Amino acid sequence: MKDSSFLDRMFPKKYDFYSLLIQQSKTTYDGISNLESWIKNKNDSDYNDVFANKAKADKIRFQLEKDLIEAFITPFDRQDLYTISIEINKIMSCTISILKTIKTLNIHIDSVILSMSNLLSLGALELSDAISILEKNPSEAQSKIERIRKSENSMEDIYILGLFELYSKNDTIMILKYREIYNYFKDAAMYLDSAVDIYHRIIVRLS
Repeated sequence: MKDSSFLDRMFPKKYDFYSLLIQQSKTTYDGISNLESWIKNKNDSDYNDVFANKAKADKIRFQLEKDLIEAFITPFDRQDLYTISIEINKIMSCTISILKTIKTLNIHIDSVILSMSNLLSLGALELSDAISILEKNPSEAQSKIERIRKSENSMEDIYILGLFELYSKNDTIMILKYREIYNYFKDAAMYLDSAVDIYHRIIVRLS
């Protein structure tokens, strides 16, 4: 503890990367939760909140990137820190694309979209919770990692089943519209899975 206090005085903490990652992942979850709520209720406030959370998450990410350039040392590998932030951002970008596409194409919400939005929300919540314990209790995150990967696998199953049912229909335009939405959800799940892989690598290196 004395050595730690000495180092803190010699090299005071100017950059709190843990806090920025926590904020980014939490804001991303909030945006996805808004999307899920909008899909169910089509409430204008939820629609607007998705964009508000995207703007907030972008601001946090830009700050993190700025701090990375300036910081002499980081709490863990600099590349991992940058990359996990980018992957989380990609999840949020997919969320915006889902929202815009559903509204613009006037897509009727089916059971596949409902299931996918729920799984994405659950996965994002687990990732946010996992990042919140990264600094002090990383060893406790294994169960969260497993649940996120389970959500991603379930998303894959629903995606394939959704395509199977979709391609049984005769309306080509409808097929193209719904496939676009399904693909955005699948991409978001892929980025979530990638973020979890990086997270797992971080906690292994911190162990």
